[in-house]
Amino acid sequence: MTKPMVSTSPEANETLVTVILPAFNEAAGLAHVLSQLGQVLDRHSEIIVVDDGSSDGTASVAEEHGCRLIRHDSNRGKGAAVRAGFSSARGQAVVVMDADGTYPAAAIPQMVELLSGYHLVRCVRRSGSEHMPAINRVGNRIFDSLLARTHGLDGGDHLSGMYGLRREVVLGMNLEAEGFDIEAEIGIKARAGGLRAATLPIDYQPRLGEKKLRPWRDGLQILGRILAMILIYNPMLTFVFPGMALMALAIAGALMLRENPIITPYFGLSIHSFIVATLGILTGFQLVVFGMAAALYRVESGFPPQAWLVALGATPLRLGAAGAGLLLALSAATRILLLTASWYFSGAGIFEQTRAVVLASTALVGGLQVLSASVFLSIFAGRLRK
Repeated sequence: MTKPMVSTSPEANETLVTVILPAFNEAAGLAHVLSQLGQVLDRHSEIIVVDDGSSDGTASVAEEHGCRLIRHDSNRGKGAAVRAGFSSARGQAVVVMDADGTYPAAAIPQMVELLSGYHLVRCVRRSGSEHMPAINRVGNRIFDSLLARTHGLDGGDHLSGMYGLRREVVLGMNLEAEGFDIEAEIGIKARAGGLRAATLPIDYQPRLGEKKLRPWRDGLQILGRILAMILIYNPMLTFVFPGMALMALAIAGALMLRENPIITPYFGLSIHSFIVATLGILTGFQLVVFGMAAALYRVESGFPPQAWLVALGATPLRLGAAGAGLLLALSAATRILLLTASWYFSGAGIFEQTRAVVLASTALVGGLQVLSASVFLSIFAGRLRK
């Protein structure tokens, strides 16, 4: 395919497309890739080769072909190389592809065309899987399933090394990945940001040169990135649901033990078990608050608020929760004072109202937690308006 990637007037001099090639010891395949790119790119395009500490002739090949060259003194990882390319890109559309000849340069014109209506375009490998080690194929399937279940990503092949984004989208992502987890981070943040994504089927080709991905080490890095990002980008799964489940279990246990211990042939649930159950209520609620805080951090990072967080931030609900928390705390404090006074004026002997005072203390702390959570949410309420 030799047609220009974008339609421009003859007078236009701006860079419309940037192609980023992260390269670590890719001299064997880089010349081939650059030759292919020369057939599909026009004068409104640029190629950035990021030499990530190569010890072969990668930099020389890039210079011979007139590319913009960024050199790292040491091997920092694919993610660091891609981010360096992003920070230097001048094109309105930015395409990333490997420098080993596995991805077709001929797909770039269609990718750029799709980027006029989408924020992200992923190239999905429809054929050529035989050119990929079996362990990599299995790993990709596992990660696709994990990304779908934990982050709601649609489709498959989310770790494909060929994709395109609009430049303004890239600049707003605040990417952090250093290694092969860069694609997972981009996909998760694109989904969290509500970006429009499209897929483009491609044919995967044999690799030129030695492979750089180390399945176990890099696979664990990708897994770590996915799991770490669940904390911020899916707080319902990591904090809110577990917190609510723990609260429900603790409340059920407290209700069973509110009057007397439960004795069975195998174990007895004593007054100490009642105390543990009430502490479970507070712990569960604290997990819910952690989830809310994580969701607010996500909003502060520039992503749109989730629907449940917007609902919690509604003025009537916030004020109602604050009032209920305050009333609960005052009632519980009054109950504790009455129990203490009754014990004192009856002779200050053995205290037999342990369950009552534990329950009142739990209500006091719980009420204060609800009140403080409502105040905390009110601080960020202005950011939750869609």
